[in-house]
Amino acid sequence: MRLRKLQRMDPVEFENYVGGLFRRLGYRVEGTRASGDEGVDLVLRRGRRTAVVQVKRYQGSVGQPVIRDLYGAMMHAGASEAYLVTTGSITRAARRWAADKPIHLIDGHRLIEWSRTNRLNYDKPSALTSNKRQLQYFIGLVALAVVAVYAVNPQRLVRLQENVQAVLSNLGQVAATATPTATVTSTITPMPVETPTGAPSLRLTPVQSPPPR
Repeated sequence: MRLRKLQRMDPVEFENYVGGLFRRLGYRVEGTRASGDEGVDLVLRRGRRTAVVQVKRYQGSVGQPVIRDLYGAMMHAGASEAYLVTTGSITRAARRWAADKPIHLIDGHRLIEWSRTNRLNYDKPSALTSNKRQLQYFIGLVALAVVAVYAVNPQRLVRLQENVQAVLSNLGQVAATATPTATVTSTITPMPVETPTGAPSLRLTPVQSPPPR
């Protein structure tokens, strides 16, 4: 993963990417976009430990005011620590202010190292790939439904086979009418009946009349 690729992500994609990194560390990640918590993008939970995360998809620097706001959001949420994750850099003043506080600062270069360590890559799926996956999922659901129906009522499978044979027969008649020179034949080969092993064979011996005296 390259830094420029992270910087080109839209805010939702970048937030999901950072959430995936924290999941690799064993956290349960909750988004706050629906609740609209100011200054907090993600909430991390692991056991009794709670942390808040703010993500900044910047190309510039994150200054001290942003860190102050994050610290206030952490206190308001009752969290034990906070993370600032940015694709940009962090000023020295911001680092000094956060030095004695439970705030972890992750700039762009450290984020790339973190991504490589956790072997997490992000490729936005194309529309074609997404549609293909949806089609495969739909076909799988239909197949499961058909199997479930015929497993409950096997007679339906027999009727389905009869209907298919009837359709094929009708198609054959239509083809024969449209093109008289063409013939459509349907051959049904009966299943051979095997004689059980060791079964006695039946022989018919003609009865001979006694010779004349």
